[in-house]
Amino acid sequence: MTAAVSVVVPAYNAEATLEGALVALLAQDYPAERYEVIVVDNGSTDRTPAIAARFAPRVQTLREARRGASAARNAGILAARHPYVAFTDADCVPDRRWLPELVAAATGPAAADFVGGRIVAHAPRSAVETFAACLMDQERAIRVYRPPSVVTANLIVRRALFDTIGLFDESLRRGQDVDLAYRAHFRHGATFAYAERAVVAHVNPRTLPALFRKGIQHGHAVAGVLGRHAGDLGELPWQRCVARRQYAAIARAVGAALGGPAIEATRMEALCRAVFEAGKQLGVLVGTARAGLPRRRDRRSVPA
Repeated sequence: MTAAVSVVVPAYNAEATLEGALVALLAQDYPAERYEVIVVDNGSTDRTPAIAARFAPRVQTLREARRGASAARNAGILAARHPYVAFTDADCVPDRRWLPELVAAATGPAAADFVGGRIVAHAPRSAVETFAACLMDQERAIRVYRPPSVVTANLIVRRALFDTIGLFDESLRRGQDVDLAYRAHFRHGATFAYAERAVVAHVNPRTLPALFRKGIQHGHAVAGVLGRHAGDLGELPWQRCVARRQYAAIARAVGAALGGPAIEATRMEALCRAVFEAGKQLGVLVGTARAGLPRRRDRRSVPA
């Protein structure tokens, strides 16, 4: 029998994109009686709750007053009625085959604790939107990076696994999915798999200032995750703040943008990378300073 799934969608002031996300979710090539869609409104001040309400009863809407995507996702997990929980975001448009492909990967011979699917740019109309697709490279996160991590814009997990590893850390405003993956990996030996054919299209930043702000958000996430996993990763947030390799990467990207090959697309890609990486490093600096994270690592917690 086809696995039953609860799809959790956190939403905050998502009136511009939520309708498209829900239309796509309800059009899945999957038996309607075998999945539910839960939108968790995280205190929106726009038309997000009204838009979600239009899709009742196929869509259940919850309200979570505690701010942050972690709190919203946790509320969805706790309300989930089915043994599998799939996650996507209010600014994502899942392919019609997204849910069946994700479930097939999660229940098949190569099933893993975390199964993440492919994330692409939604109808990119600018070079910035196209570049931003690489910022959510699920395949690299799962297959290349060590330790592995996941992106919750396209993810499925067995509901029972949260009883073992715990829920998302609500004290983290960014990087909660990476923190969850690291906890599961380091403390519970969780397994990870990539589902290439389970695709969602993500609405990406369209301008360089928006890309810079996205970089700052990623930097805050890096600071928070390093602060919690310094012992496992062998690196403190302050070490990332002063790491020469980070500034060298920014300098190389700036150089390529200003003096690289006379190919407009290549220069634009380099400019996008320079803007994003500069924002990310600023986010690490600010996030580390605001959190007052320690400058020294307990040597006993560092892997040999």
